[in-house]
Amino acid sequence: MARITNFSDLNRSCVLFIFKFLSLEDQLHLARCCRGFRDAFVQLHRHHFHDVIDRETNLRTLDDWQTFLWLCGGSIRSIQSYFDDDHPLQLLPMISKYCYRLESITINNATVARTQPYLLKITSLRKVHVRNYKSTSKDLIKAMQIRLPHITSLGLESFERRELQEVVHFRNLVELLMYDEVTASEFTAIIKPMSNLRSLQLRNAKRFLTTGSLRYLASTCRHLEKLSFNDCDADLTLLSQFSNLKYLQIYCPEELKGRFFKALAINCSSHLEFLILHRKRWINEEQAQHISALKSLKWLVCKPRDDSCVQHLAKLSQLECVSFQCAREIGEQKLSIMVANNDQLRYLNICYCLGITDSFVLDTLESLAKRAFQPLHLFAAATDIRHDIMDRLPPDYPLKMLCLNFECSEGITGNNHFYIDEPEFDRQAV
Repeated sequence: MARITNFSDLNRSCVLFIFKFLSLEDQLHLARCCRGFRDAFVQLHRHHFHDVIDRETNLRTLDDWQTFLWLCGGSIRSIQSYFDDDHPLQLLPMISKYCYRLESITINNATVARTQPYLLKITSLRKVHVRNYKSTSKDLIKAMQIRLPHITSLGLESFERRELQEVVHFRNLVELLMYDEVTASEFTAIIKPMSNLRSLQLRNAKRFLTTGSLRYLASTCRHLEKLSFNDCDADLTLLSQFSNLKYLQIYCPEELKGRFFKALAINCSSHLEFLILHRKRWINEEQAQHISALKSLKWLVCKPRDDSCVQHLAKLSQLECVSFQCAREIGEQKLSIMVANNDQLRYLNICYCLGITDSFVLDTLESLAKRAFQPLHLFAAATDIRHDIMDRLPPDYPLKMLCLNFECSEGITGNNHFYIDEPEFDRQAV
């Protein structure tokens, strides 16, 4: 007669073994059955789920989410929320109840009017990024300053000027992301108490980032390491006065490029590590020569005019991520030299570089064969490289060291930075 075993009588090691073959959803269903299964679930995931993104977590019911947050909420440090008000899973009430150690939250699509009461209950928060969807905020910024005393990173989008002026009371900010416009005087008032600021990310700063306000920013925020903005009318040579600047992401007008790159080469050669030029406007040989003096560069996003520019940029030796996307006139020889000179290069975007052929892949594989580790992710959409090139090569090539992609990149990630490396086309060549 067959022996009947009660599933709940299994020892812990057997339960853990079984759990490893189940989906997260099925594990939660069992965890709701008895304490033994709950303890097994907690033990299995005790080092998991520190960072949670709601739309990427395959849980379909409120019961599953409630069980998940009940059992794992104490371990969760960061949550990114993309669910809107019409989504059947409204998680903020449960997050505020169970995630008592939460340090970072990003709210993208829910109206602030509905999330505000629950957000203000999470007093452990240090990083809050909120998109004021449908502009329903009821003095949220002022309330956060009173109710959430540990905030050091604040991200704000779609807020009114009146409410943005409350940011001045956040004196301990290390990071500020402000994606709305203010006046120049309001901007200087906001940054005046922020002597500890390390990162400042703006969007269209044309209205308020003037030469005067940029000079004031350099004198006030002396520890600033990351600066990002789009348009502005300031004299960009002042950026060389930021003695600790490591990350710079800007759009530089054509008439300023010569003086700007020269100033960077003279004053920032030892500390600037990330240089991203918005709109990927052309750089000429003289400008490329100035950029090549920035010996600490790890990321470089620009559009060299021709091979003479690439020849100068190949003198850099610390590069990890490079995007020359849409640089249609560059060839293979100088680009291969750059790859060979940078054994830490892990990302290269040459999409729409029409002169790149199979020869570049062969030269790159020869360079990669000399590496002990660090594969290269090569994005080569709309080039002249054959799609079956990797299949045609013999196995003695280091094929695993090259990840060849024939679609556009989704972005550059690393060193706590992210850049959406999208193709950008000028309406006219400059």
